[in-house]
Amino acid sequence: MIRREPDSPTKQAIALAYRVLGKVHARTGGAAVWALAFAERTLGRVPWSCRLGSLAAVLAVGAIYLSMFGQEWLIRSAELTATDIEALESAGLVAFFGGLRLLAWGIGWVLVLGAVAAFVRVRLSALVLRIGAAGFAVVWGFFLLVLVRAPSELFAADAKMFDKYTRNEFWIAGTGLWLLGVVPAVLLLLSVVLRSVSEFYGGRPRRVPLGDRIVANLKTHGKDPRFRTSSYWSGFLHLLVLVIVPVCMRSCGMEPAYGVPKGSGNPVVQMVKIRRIKKKKKKKKFVLNMDSPIIFHHPKIDESDILKQVEEDTLDTYVASSLQTGKPGKGGGRGGWPSGMENARVRFIRLEYRGGDWDQDMGVGADYNLLIQFRKMTNFKIADNTEHLSILRLRRFPKHRGPPFVFITGSGRISVTRREIKTLRWYCLEEGGMIFADNGGGTFNSSFRSLMRRCFPELDWVDIASDDIIYRQPYVFPNGAPPLWHHSGNRALGLKHNGRWICFYHQGDVNDAWKTGHSGVSEGHAMQAYRLGVNVINYSFNQYMRIHYGD
Repeated sequence: MIRREPDSPTKQAIALAYRVLGKVHARTGGAAVWALAFAERTLGRVPWSCRLGSLAAVLAVGAIYLSMFGQEWLIRSAELTATDIEALESAGLVAFFGGLRLLAWGIGWVLVLGAVAAFVRVRLSALVLRIGAAGFAVVWGFFLLVLVRAPSELFAADAKMFDKYTRNEFWIAGTGLWLLGVVPAVLLLLSVVLRSVSEFYGGRPRRVPLGDRIVANLKTHGKDPRFRTSSYWSGFLHLLVLVIVPVCMRSCGMEPAYGVPKGSGNPVVQMVKIRRIKKKKKKKKFVLNMDSPIIFHHPKIDESDILKQVEEDTLDTYVASSLQTGKPGKGGGRGGWPSGMENARVRFIRLEYRGGDWDQDMGVGADYNLLIQFRKMTNFKIADNTEHLSILRLRRFPKHRGPPFVFITGSGRISVTRREIKTLRWYCLEEGGMIFADNGGGTFNSSFRSLMRRCFPELDWVDIASDDIIYRQPYVFPNGAPPLWHHSGNRALGLKHNGRWICFYHQGDVNDAWKTGHSGVSEGHAMQAYRLGVNVINYSFNQYMRIHYGD
């Protein structure tokens, strides 16, 4: 007698999983069969004239709308520029779409005639419906060709401004739009070739019509039912994993409200002390020329160091000190904003993007140090850690409770879709948010400038003046932002809209100075970097609360 060894826990778990999946498969399949049978019984009570007339009317609206407004709607929804349209014209797609619009116009009116004729039980009505259904199938097939080719042509024309991610997004969005018309088109096309429809309109088919053969094949699953059902499940699972789940994860769910600290009173500005540098007296240097009665000395420019001396003579050192009785915002001694949230925690949110290291120096030991210093300087509560989210998630915050600022940094390429461009523009211009950008080195400067040019083509970079309000509350920076490593410049730049900074761009890697150890800079320079971060956050809070609550 052979004794069988018990299965290992792993094999037992796998077997249990297979049994559970098998039951789920059987129950789901049974539910699908029941749903289809129920729909068939329910629709069977509706006369063919109503069913076919409704389908023809729906398709007629789609075809006529495509012919009259399709081109303008696609240009507007896809935000195509004049350059994009020129590229499509060169590829022949504009002319092709023009011909498609004419065809759609004709088919649309055939379908209108078919929607009316569906209620007249003569053979001619069935013929009109068949022509309309077949014509719409042709129109919709060519429309899919346009939706697939257009993004490819734009990508081939300018892969920098229209990258592969934008192309893929257009493909997904276009295919989703196209599928909306596929279901009624297939139903109408299949219905008009059924025996029952032909007999309903007075026809007497001699052979089994194509529609009946297709329906029978779908019900019996053909010659290999196991292969057919497996194909159904495979297609459904691919659709679920590749399309349905990502769309739900990206589009569903809300972000928790961003809480600005609550307070009441008037803003308090810090006091500033000015300390002038004392000049060091240099001893005069005399040279005796034995061959001349004149004493003179011709100093070299490097030896005299004239430029450095002039700079020292005109330089004032400003030492900033905060009042102990006041905090940022409009909160008096308590700090905060009148329309803020009780027990709110200040959050630091980064933007994710493709193509580069958006998470450079992120989290504990890096930019979370700024939040720690923010708490020490303001006594406001802070979040347990820094956060990150995709650009599209900016729209998922509750109304009037979005983040007043978002942070973006890195050292590489930034790749975003047009939908993300549109979201950033909405966030800054309509929602009242601000982008706090920091140059982490590498190619970030050129990539970020290109991103902002796409978001705000009507705005130009402005050197933020040293006496701007962003440098005066709650800490004073009389010479502007500390340059630090100044990867792409010594001055902070900004984009201004309606008198408000919507982008603050530090070109010297201020985030590096926030890190533990401060990347080698002195503690004094690191404190200046922290204070600058506090000023930018305070400015964004002030502007956001003013726009939404009048604070």
